[in-house]
Amino acid sequence: MNKHVLISVILTVFTTFQVMAQEKKAFLTVDLGDFRLAKDVTLSGATFQGNYVCEDSQMAKFEFPLEEADYFTLNIGLSHNPLYLEPGKPLAVKVMANDKGGYALQHLDLQYEGENADKNIYLNERQLQEMNDSDFLLDEKSYLKKLKQYEQQNEKTIRKSRLDKEFERQELLTARYRLYEPLTSYPMQHFWKNGNQTYGFWKQDDTPLVKEHIVRMLKDDIVLWKNAAYRKYVRGAIAILALEDFDLNWEEIIQKRVEVLEKYFKTPAILEDMMQNYATIYVESTQGVSLKSIQAIYDRYVKREDYKKELRKLYAVYEKLQSGEQMLSDNAAYFDIEGNAVNLGDLKGKYLYVDVWATWCGPCRQEIPHLKKLEAQFHGKNIHFVSISLDARRKDWVAMVEKEQLGGIQLIGGPEAQIALDYKITGIPRFLLFDPEGKLIDNNMTRPSDPETAKTLEKLAGI
Repeated sequence: MNKHVLISVILTVFTTFQVMAQEKKAFLTVDLGDFRLAKDVTLSGATFQGNYVCEDSQMAKFEFPLEEADYFTLNIGLSHNPLYLEPGKPLAVKVMANDKGGYALQHLDLQYEGENADKNIYLNERQLQEMNDSDFLLDEKSYLKKLKQYEQQNEKTIRKSRLDKEFERQELLTARYRLYEPLTSYPMQHFWKNGNQTYGFWKQDDTPLVKEHIVRMLKDDIVLWKNAAYRKYVRGAIAILALEDFDLNWEEIIQKRVEVLEKYFKTPAILEDMMQNYATIYVESTQGVSLKSIQAIYDRYVKREDYKKELRKLYAVYEKLQSGEQMLSDNAAYFDIEGNAVNLGDLKGKYLYVDVWATWCGPCRQEIPHLKKLEAQFHGKNIHFVSISLDARRKDWVAMVEKEQLGGIQLIGGPEAQIALDYKITGIPRFLLFDPEGKLIDNNMTRPSDPETAKTLEKLAGI
């Protein structure tokens, strides 16, 4: 073969491989522009989790393997914007000020450039119906009727957008299961919203129509399983269907969930994914305790080495937490009721008793009067009482802060609050205690309602 021809063939093959490699990657650039209230840019999805701290350039860049187009969430400060990324189709995003030169902190205005810009514009401008917390007060039939009406309205909205067929199909599925995901919370939230404050009065069969509908929407379908909204729905559905007794420990809770899971699902990949999720929940909820009897179930279903590696890394995180090495993140910004950015690092110099909570959490609300009493008891002493809300809707948080006249330092971090990520917080309320240097004293401090809390705080050196 002619030398020049051979070189040409080699270059062609090399170029082809390069193009193929590019087609299997996602490319995203984020330009913060003049937005200075947050430097951390986080991209999260089912196949990728990444954080980028913007320096003076105000630019963040993400490049990672992506086999199929998928949904992601772009987090900048309190803002959570949906994104749709496709392999080989770079997307550029820029934060834009509004007409008054300001920013909507919980949903920043973004400008998009790229081949799939139209889909991302649609995602961030769509007006789909969703259930509100107040709807949990509705009786079962009314709640289900409203869900069905909203589903029909959302379907009309999506079809009118004239999206390409594959994206439309994904949107219809995603919109459906996002709408129905709160249904899995209805049995408990209906109980709480109607003024009940004691777990002992709740019964598993109080909402039979809702439970029946939850089961009806479970599908043992590996194609459907690829949809993140469906996976989230399934996790919530199994959890509520397995809930029988509030006095069970986490080992027993996971065993109950596995029993329900096996009743409705047989697909190995689904069982493996769910078992990995359960193992993660168990380790996080027990602060690093071994799987015990769950280990045999885990070994039966989980074969993926990357999953096993993830679990080992999680154990390592808790070993670090228990060793006392973990420090308070001093570059994570939260926001006060006036919308001002607050850095926890600026609060160093005093002990910090941190309450991680949300307005929709019944047990969190139960602690409010006890927390107020604790704050009054330690008023003027060397300690800050800091409450960080995980609420997605700022207005709900503001309303409760004002209604309950909450004291201490009230901040909101949203569902992706850095403190929840740093300390693997999966259940609330959760209380943490830091020393004046920001060093973790207790990753799972006792609640304000526990008499031991005041005793522990009284014994702190220099309090």
